[in-house]
Amino acid sequence: MPNQSPLKYIAGLIPLARVSAPQFVAAVIREAIVTGALSGSEPLRQDLIATELNTSKVPVREALRELEGQGLVQFLPNRGFMVTQPSLHEMNECFELRAVLEPLAVRHSVPLSTPEQLDGVERIIDEFEKVHDPILSSQWNLTLHTALYAPARMKHLENMIIRAHTIAQRYTHIYMQLRSAGIDSQDEHRAILAAYRAKDVEAAVALMTTHLKQASDEASEYLKDHFEQN
Repeated sequence: MPNQSPLKYIAGLIPLARVSAPQFVAAVIREAIVTGALSGSEPLRQDLIATELNTSKVPVREALRELEGQGLVQFLPNRGFMVTQPSLHEMNECFELRAVLEPLAVRHSVPLSTPEQLDGVERIIDEFEKVHDPILSSQWNLTLHTALYAPARMKHLENMIIRAHTIAQRYTHIYMQLRSAGIDSQDEHRAILAAYRAKDVEAAVALMTTHLKQASDEASEYLKDHFEQN
């Protein structure tokens, strides 16, 4: 990361258009936490954040309340808002939630998907291939997965997936940083897309299940020792 504030750096990378100030601030802080630019137990000073993101304290306060509801920050009396501390229990819970929720979304979305929607997914995959900065990978990954599930029009399920996916990505980034791992190719996503185009529900569900299991097993096995030692 260049020699500048992580929040300023991330704010310059995130492509946000037509969003409110609280949404913008929440997106920047969320990405900073997920990617490890802001670490666990780090205090979040509203005045400093407002200055760095060129806004007032009001949208910062709204953003922090939103992130508190997502489990990424917590408010402590006499101390203010802080980044939540990652834990082995939370990691396992979010990986397991993704394994249940996302195949369900696939099952409902494959029959309702249209060629136009799937062309849009393919464009996201093509753009994802060009992403080399790990700070951007979680945002692209979430955009891709939610685009796959959009045909189902199940907003409550989608909201649950977004929360579980966001927190799970925090642990994926910890794993990537500790292992100095790069961003994976999009071969698995392309295989899932092919199953969508073929309207093969069972194949799409199986491919997504395997995709999620491989990623979570690899990260959780490595991070289990990391958390137990710290």
